[in-house]
Amino acid sequence: MKLRKAHLNLFLDAIIGLAFIVEAVSGFVLWLVLPHGGFQGGRNPAFARTFLLSRGDWLTLHDWGALVMTAGVLLHIVLHWRWIVCIVRDLWRQAFRRSEKVAVAECPSE
Repeated sequence: MKLRKAHLNLFLDAIIGLAFIVEAVSGFVLWLVLPHGGFQGGRNPAFARTFLLSRGDWLTLHDWGALVMTAGVLLHIVLHWRWIVCIVRDLWRQAFRRSEKVAVAECPSE
C-alpha cells in the first residue's frame, strides 16, 4: 500500500500534537506541582517529592518531547516548502503590485 501525502501529513500532525501534549503536561507538572530549586543543603523539605515520576524523569520527558516536536515541525516545513514559497511569493507580488494586472501562477494545494 502506497503512503499518500495526506496520510503522511496526518501521521506527522498526530506526532507533533502528541509531542505538544507531552510538553504541556510535563511543563505544567514541573512548574506547578513539583518544587524547583534543588536540595539547598537540606532546607528544601519538598525536594524528594514526586508526582507519578520523579522531577528528573519529568525533565527528561519534557526534553524528549521538545526534540520530537521540533523535529516534527522541521519535517513539516520541509514537506510543505514549495507551498510556503509559493504563498509568500504571491503575497509579495500582491503587496508590491503596480496598477497593471500581473499573471500569478497557481500554487499547489496542500
